[in-house]
Amino acid sequence: MLPTDSWWTQEAHIMVLVATIKTMFELKLIDQDDADPEEDDEFVRFKTMRVRTDHLVTLIEDEGSMARDCLLRLDEAEKTFVLKQIVAYTETLVIDLQAVRAERDDNNLPRELVSPPVLLGELIGLLPAYFIRDVLDPHRERILRFWSAEEIDQVEEDHRQLVAAYKNGPILRCAIDEHDVKTTFDDAWDVAPGKYLRLRTILKWEADSNRTDLRHLSLEGIFKRSSFAAVNCVKTSFA
Repeated sequence: MLPTDSWWTQEAHIMVLVATIKTMFELKLIDQDDADPEEDDEFVRFKTMRVRTDHLVTLIEDEGSMARDCLLRLDEAEKTFVLKQIVAYTETLVIDLQAVRAERDDNNLPRELVSPPVLLGELIGLLPAYFIRDVLDPHRERILRFWSAEEIDQVEEDHRQLVAAYKNGPILRCAIDEHDVKTTFDDAWDVAPGKYLRLRTILKWEADSNRTDLRHLSLEGIFKRSSFAAVNCVKTSFA
């Protein structure tokens, strides 16, 4: 299933928040070519990002005379520590926000998957040429680390057969059209048992216990809002 409208809305809000924080602090990535960044007093650095020292002081002073006077009462070592803690918190906040997955389950907990799984209904909206060009080709180098050329050819063939079966098979078409946001990956693909096995496998998460090592390509998240229009257009033409 494609991400819901609320998923995209939440994701957009998070990205706006990240951009706002970066702009407010004038947060910049550290130039790895800096010869000796520790000797540069113009910036306060943490791990991967930096903020201009004078800008950071101005932000503190913007909070009022009490915040300004508290900063002035600090000696240099204390001031350096406080400023670095602010940058550390800001950098951590930005990185963690960028890692947030907006999609939630029924218990308001993060979904186990990073984004909703790709079902047959999304795939029938892509012409085989577009599936190869826009989905497989950008990831082909990575796919070839785990899949043979023959297996990738079979993925392409599975997709061609799926599109043709949807177009020419009213029973399959009816089953796919009934899928909604509550349809699970396995339930959706079980409408065509024993078919399109390579395509099904390449679309499903295969990770270690920590969900950090993807061994197969997952196309979840590749399908953006434009897919909605494509899918609806195809379904309408077959109605």
